[in-house]
Amino acid sequence: MASYYFPLTIKDAMYIFNGDRFLDFIDTKKFKNDVAAEFDVSEEVNKLEFADYYSSLKKSYSAETIDFIFFENIFYSHLKNIYVDQILGHPNLQIDFFKEKVKKLIDKINIKDTIPAALHSYMSEDGFYLMDSLNISSINTTFIAGYDYNTEKGSVTSARFLFVEVVPKKIQGVDYFIAGIELDFTKNLVLTMIKNITELKKENNVTPTTTHQLHKTVVNKVLYTLGISLKEIDVKDDRKGMYDFCKYLDNALLEDLRTEVKSRTSKPIRASVDKLNKSLFTDDKSLNGIDKSDLNKKIQALLLSYYIEYNIKPTELVKKAKKQKLVGYPTRIKFTSNKSSRSSTQSSNSKQPVSASDMFHSLYFSFEQALELDNWSISWFTDYLFTDEEKTDVIQTTIYSTSKQFRVVFRPTRALNKEIIHYVIDQINSYR
Repeated sequence: MASYYFPLTIKDAMYIFNGDRFLDFIDTKKFKNDVAAEFDVSEEVNKLEFADYYSSLKKSYSAETIDFIFFENIFYSHLKNIYVDQILGHPNLQIDFFKEKVKKLIDKINIKDTIPAALHSYMSEDGFYLMDSLNISSINTTFIAGYDYNTEKGSVTSARFLFVEVVPKKIQGVDYFIAGIELDFTKNLVLTMIKNITELKKENNVTPTTTHQLHKTVVNKVLYTLGISLKEIDVKDDRKGMYDFCKYLDNALLEDLRTEVKSRTSKPIRASVDKLNKSLFTDDKSLNGIDKSDLNKKIQALLLSYYIEYNIKPTELVKKAKKQKLVGYPTRIKFTSNKSSRSSTQSSNSKQPVSASDMFHSLYFSFEQALELDNWSISWFTDYLFTDEEKTDVIQTTIYSTSKQFRVVFRPTRALNKEIIHYVIDQINSYR
C-alpha cells in the first residue's frame, strides 16, 4: 500500500454510510477486490448492499485503510478526462508551511453552512477522507471530500485533493461534479482528473458544466489558493512532441515492411514515373526532380497499403507491436501538413492499428511532411511490463493539444487504476 499519511476518518458505534453520491465514480466489484486484497472479508459481508457492506467493513477492519481504498477507487476509476499541467511555482514544501496553505484552502472551501458542522473538525490540514460521510445537495456548494499527502526528508513530495462541486441537473436533482487533483512536486506536474457528466444545468455564470470549466475552477479555487502557478501551454512544442511519438510508433511497426516494399518496387516505380511524366507533360513543363521523388513516395505508400491488406491481418500487426515491446499503436491521427491542409484518418476500432487502414497510407506522404499533430488516439497495451507476449489487451486514449490545454482522455468504459494512468501520462510526457 502507498505510504500516504492516513488522514482522519469517521468510525463510531452510530456510523452510517452516507456516500451514495460517490458510487457513480467507482466500480464496486473492483473496490471489493481491492478490499479483499487487504482483508479476509466473509462471503456473507460481501453479499450485503453496499452501504451495509461498507459500514460492516469500517466496524471490523481498519477504517483508515477502507477509506483510503474508497478514495483511490474514486480517484482512479472513472475520472477519465485528464488535464496535464506543469508547475511553474509552488509554496514552501516543508511540511508545516505546506499544511498552512492547505488549512487556508480548507477554511475557504469547506467551512461553510452547507457542510454539516459536525464534520468540520474532521477537515484537517493533516489529511482526511470523508467521502462516505458527505451527502451534500445544496447547489453550487464546493468542497474537498478527501485529501492526503506524501513526504520525504521533511518536505511534501505529492498531495491529492478530491474536489467536488454540487451542480443541478437539467431535469431535476443534483450531481456531484468531481475533479481528482494530483500534485507531484518531484515531477512538477499537476493532473486534474474529471469524469464527463452530461445533462448538467448552468445555474449561473460560474456553475461549471463541462470538464474544461471544472478544470478552470480547480486552477482558480484550489491551485491559486495553495500558491501553485502553472506554466503556459506551448502548443507548438506539444504538437511536435506528439508527432514525434506517433511517428516513432509507426516507424517501429512498419519500417521493415516499408523497406521490403521499397526494395522490390523502387526500380519499376521509378521507370513508371518517368514514363507517365513523358506521357502527360511536354519537355518544357515536365515534372521536376522533387515532384518525381514525391510521386515515387506516394506510390510506394499506396503499394504498402495493398501489401498489408493482402498479406497481414490487423491482429498480426498488433501481435507484432507487442512482440517488439512497443507501448501500443496509433488508431487515429489528425494533423496539419506543411501546406497548412488538415487531414485525419482512423482505424475501425481500438483493436486495430491505423496502419491497417488504406486511408492512412494514402495520406502517409502528407503525414510524413506534417508540421504538427492536433490530436490522435493510441491503444496502450495493459501488460505494459511485457510479462506475457500473447496478452494483447489494450485501452485507448485520445490526446488533445490546444493553446489552452493538454488533455488525455481514456476511452474504455471499464474502471482504470492508478498504475495504468501514471504509466500512460509518463510515457506521453516524455515526448513533451
